[in-house]
Amino acid sequence: MLKCPKCGLEVDVSFIKHTCSKCGEPLLLEVDFEKIAERDIESLIPGELKKVTLGEGRTPLIDYRRFLLKLEFLNPTGSFKDRGAALTASRALIAGWKTVIEDSSGNAGIATAAYSARAGVKVKVYAPADAPAGKLRLIRAFGAELKTVRTRDEAHKAALNDQSGVYVGHVVEPLFIEGMKDIALELVNSKKRFEAIVAPVASGTLFLGLYKGFKELVKLGVIDEIPTLIPVEACGYTKLSKYLKSISLTCGENERSILADALRLTIVPRLHQIAEIAREVSPYTLTVGDETIGEALRELYSIGLPVEPSSAAVYAAAKYVAKEFSGNVVVPLTGSGLKYVPMPNELLDRYLF
Repeated sequence: MLKCPKCGLEVDVSFIKHTCSKCGEPLLLEVDFEKIAERDIESLIPGELKKVTLGEGRTPLIDYRRFLLKLEFLNPTGSFKDRGAALTASRALIAGWKTVIEDSSGNAGIATAAYSARAGVKVKVYAPADAPAGKLRLIRAFGAELKTVRTRDEAHKAALNDQSGVYVGHVVEPLFIEGMKDIALELVNSKKRFEAIVAPVASGTLFLGLYKGFKELVKLGVIDEIPTLIPVEACGYTKLSKYLKSISLTCGENERSILADALRLTIVPRLHQIAEIAREVSPYTLTVGDETIGEALRELYSIGLPVEPSSAAVYAAAKYVAKEFSGNVVVPLTGSGLKYVPMPNELLDRYLF
């Protein structure tokens, strides 16, 4: 059952809208905890909702200095977005939707295209033209119809206005957030101790999913309290600074990040939900500039981790957090840097395009 967190309206999971028909608030999935409590907790995701999978999740967690690095870039299509896309495609299959529409700077579009292909559902993706070429090529390679526009925000507006299919944009899709919850469970099951978690915030799906996962684990009696969650944003794309204390890491005057392409979003439908949670579990929000991102990217590559720049932004923020906290800091490395490497075009084009 989908439920509005603001006015309490409940609708079936196959409901074609993703926002409340009464107040316009993005919907969330309401979980039956009694069913979960009756079995061993192997997943916080209701099994009946997961019809499509490519083997996502259960990514490695490695120790590095005082950081626990969660290697989310090792998911099937190279990002944490696979977790959400698996449930988005599953919902499309359950509801009988023939065509779905997504807007993305790259990773969510790739994941949605791949999982929709697995489900046999057609997909159209709107993306900014200046997204990394490797990401755009992968969206097309998975069979999606790709539409490029000028900016990330324009992609969101265009996707919303497209009536040729069902809009399943990860910025509002309730089951996309559900897919993130098992990261919380995997961290708890690792038995590794940590004091804080940093999480990138653009649309906020990871931040919201982590919170929802930990909150459910508290309700189930698995843990006693929700850990500290610290949101990380890119310079020029800050949204949370008016809600809680904001700390800037090398943001130049009027700087708008180029490196953190996955975080360049200003239209955030779930912003009030994110802000409300941040006030509860976050001492501050961190905003990271390209200079600091570049330095963090070099360090991660130097230890053998081929991540994308937006992941490096989160690691850069974690280095600041580690100075403020005495315990370990969890760092989800969300996307693969291999998507930025040029492909041998002539040979692949013959078969993929």
